[in-house]
Amino acid sequence: MSLTVNQFSIAFYEKKEDTDFSTKWAVMTDTSLEKSNQFVEQLHNVYNAKPSKSYAAFSEEKNTAFSQGLHSYLNQEVAFDHVSKETLQIFQAELEKYEFQETGYLLLIDYEYVSTRYFMVGVVNLTEHFSIDTEFGIQRARHLDLTKIQLAARIDVSNLLHAKDDLKAISFIKGRAGRQVNDFFMDLLGCTETINAKVQSKELLTAIDDFMSTESMAQNEKSETREKVFEYCSEKISSGEDADISGLNEALSVVSDNEFKDFISQQEYSFDDKVTLDKSTVRKLVKLSGSGGGVSVSFDRTLLGDRVNYSPGTDTLTIKGVPASLKAHLLNEFGLE
Repeated sequence: MSLTVNQFSIAFYEKKEDTDFSTKWAVMTDTSLEKSNQFVEQLHNVYNAKPSKSYAAFSEEKNTAFSQGLHSYLNQEVAFDHVSKETLQIFQAELEKYEFQETGYLLLIDYEYVSTRYFMVGVVNLTEHFSIDTEFGIQRARHLDLTKIQLAARIDVSNLLHAKDDLKAISFIKGRAGRQVNDFFMDLLGCTETINAKVQSKELLTAIDDFMSTESMAQNEKSETREKVFEYCSEKISSGEDADISGLNEALSVVSDNEFKDFISQQEYSFDDKVTLDKSTVRKLVKLSGSGGGVSVSFDRTLLGDRVNYSPGTDTLTIKGVPASLKAHLLNEFGLE
């Protein structure tokens, strides 16, 4: 296994209306650390697969208690249990400030994956599930739902310690938790956002469209090019890496006489040689979708002009070959089955 857990603390917390904040806290023993590798590896993979992530940096204008404690731990000035207890106290203060009613677990993990050392802070909620025992009785229990984690930040320790101006030393999930919840988590860490992956991805897609519009490319060549770029970006997202201009250039310049890297160097795009990717935005390379007014539509770009046609004059979308599942519903609705 290429992942090693150095330290791991977990705190159960509960804050309900008209009750005091309560916690139970523990740091994993050496024996427990060995058993936690598989759990942390799954968490690592879930984190990498999250579609929307952005980057942050510690801010002197916010509460610096967490960053100071973390640096003290990384510089071996305090023990791991010390920074864990302090973080739990900050967590409690922030929860009470925002008056959230929450129950779950606060995780702090110091681990290494391949050649990179990470420090992760995550909030995992509980989900109820049912199982059947040997006597065929129904058992009700709760488990940590890693797949639905929405509050987590991962710190690249090497970048944090040795690259002071690195805007990507801290990444965090920018999901659907809501603005206030995200603000709470950023306040807990004492961070401010530095790079927005969704914004960068939108600008990259604009640059790609601009580049292809200047090239003499047939429609099928544009589709093939978008597919290649999407495959490249998907691989980068899966591995938790940024896209780089050389890789994008290779994918985009296959059917073109010109170089994508030369094109963007002559324009005023704000991204540099590395582009932080947002999964949902990148998907627009190969998918067209939209919703509103009770209607939601999504289809492959390659179908436009073939099975799917749009008439701007009448604002009408025509679909030939309705998906079988939708067709069955429609026939049933009109009593034709």
